[in-house]
Amino acid sequence: MMRLHPLVCAHRGRSGVAPENTMAAFEAAIAIGADFLELDVRRTADGEIVCIHDATVDRTTDGSGLVAEMTLAQVRALDAGSWKGAAFAGQRIPLLREVLETIAPRMVVDIEIKDRGIAPQVVDLIREANALRRVTIVSFDAGDLRAAKDVEPALACGLITSGPADDAPEAIRELIASALAAGANFISCAHPKLTATLVCECRLAGLAIMAWTMDEPADLRRMIDLRVDALVSNHPERALELLEGRA
Repeated sequence: MMRLHPLVCAHRGRSGVAPENTMAAFEAAIAIGADFLELDVRRTADGEIVCIHDATVDRTTDGSGLVAEMTLAQVRALDAGSWKGAAFAGQRIPLLREVLETIAPRMVVDIEIKDRGIAPQVVDLIREANALRRVTIVSFDAGDLRAAKDVEPALACGLITSGPADDAPEAIRELIASALAAGANFISCAHPKLTATLVCECRLAGLAIMAWTMDEPADLRRMIDLRVDALVSNHPERALELLEGRA
């Protein structure tokens, strides 16, 4: 059955049912037919890029401490799955390199940069994996996007935002100007602040618009009605079901 636009993004993988930012969550996103997945990256003390959202390992592993103060060996020794359920015991924090080699050939990967200053290294890893056309880079920090574009102008990048200050044209145009100045190809906006005006202005500026992060059907429906380009959800299966129901 044909499915309607927009694209569906699995937030931190299919994190509603599997431990976020693990291979299990990424494989689960592929299994249900999400269009792409989002993950987060940070750098370890010995310079390796790993997939984890928080600055510490405390919430999503059986360990404790700052990722930036731990070696790769220390990070990889942790159980990153048991907190989500016994079935996921033994899941590890993945290297970005692993994801680019094993997941990116099968699904587009949206990489959110969490640590400042690591964008050029992330781009190098993307190039090494020959994954330039299979990834996008996003960040709340425009400097990350500029750094990535300086290294690889062809890389698709997006500015993440909690939204404009208000729905006034001036606030929206200021946000769009910031995205364009950073070389962004799209804006990723928190769904409560996403409006028809913002969608329209992004279209006029040549920017795609992505909405994050919705799990409730009412929120997903509102974004679909606004005709955003992509929906980000911890439960991408819900968005897929809604879109299939409208086809």
